Amino acid sequence: MNAPLPIVVQGLGPIGVRIAEAALGEPSLQVAGAVEINPEMVGRPLGEFVEGAPDVPIRDSVATARADADGDDAILVHCTGSYLDRVAGQLEEALGHGFHVVSTCEELTYPYERHPEIAAAIDAQAKEAERTVVATGVNPGFLMDALPASLASISHGITAVAVRRVQDPSRRRIPFQQKVGMGLTVEEWEARRDAGGFGHVGLVESARLLADSLGWALTDWQHDMVPCRTGGQAAVAGTLETLSGATSDGRVVSLHFEANAAVDEEYDEIVVDGTPPLTLRFDGGVFGDDATAAAVLRAARVIPNTRRGLVTVLDLPLR
Repeated sequence: MNAPLPIVVQGLGPIGVRIAEAALGEPSLQVAGAVEINPEMVGRPLGEFVEGAPDVPIRDSVATARADADGDDAILVHCTGSYLDRVAGQLEEALGHGFHVVSTCEELTYPYERHPEIAAAIDAQAKEAERTVVATGVNPGFLMDALPASLASISHGITAVAVRRVQDPSRRRIPFQQKVGMGLTVEEWEARRDAGGFGHVGLVESARLLADSLGWALTDWQHDMVPCRTGGQAAVAGTLETLSGATSDGRVVSLHFEANAAVDEEYDEIVVDGTPPLTLRFDGGVFGDDATAAAVLRAARVIPNTRRGLVTVLDLPLR
């Protein structure tokens, strides 16, 4: 058996901690260290925050954490932000210190349209360093893009792919509830939407990733985001975001993301209109935090065997 791959987790928020906890049960991975900017955590043993983790001190930079991860295939699990222009410097620093990178940055899952210059720079640096960078998670990274892409591979003559993700944010972590506006007034919700940096991040990236897998060029876009309301309640119950893109000959990708505390049932559903027609449904939905941790760890396990440069989840080998 090969030696476990060393990983360093950057960003010990709820998702970073969940990933580190899950990694402790992976024989092929070794939690070697962590990086955090919170001064109250820096210097304290990682084991204080992640039960069972080694008592290495939490570092304040990737540079100082590199020594904790011995080996040529050290991997940085990057969990610090959703917006690529805000975290690109962290990715460049990681590559400069010889890390492969698996990130949860939503905009990095398919950055070629929104941030082409940043994507090109990261790709060039990764190739020069002979490292690989990939972003993944449950959404984007799997349920609304990679999974429907895989399902569509057993159908032909496809005219439409539709994905619906419906969940109750009251069962999720507080940062997620805040991200979808649960508990705000309608006026507060609209002000935050208009200011930007609000709601689910990555729906456009999922649509482009899915379209890329199908070989479709989407040109006609419709994108809408509205608050979810409940009868008689002043507070917003969450957010409904819909996105569709069509090719010049009418083939359609449509995505429905609903985080609504008033929903009667949670589910994830994929419908492929082709030959044969296909429907895949998860009653009760897929719990995002645990699925994100699994997706990140799976990417970490296979990243040494993935081509070098900036890649997407579609490029990851299955083993």
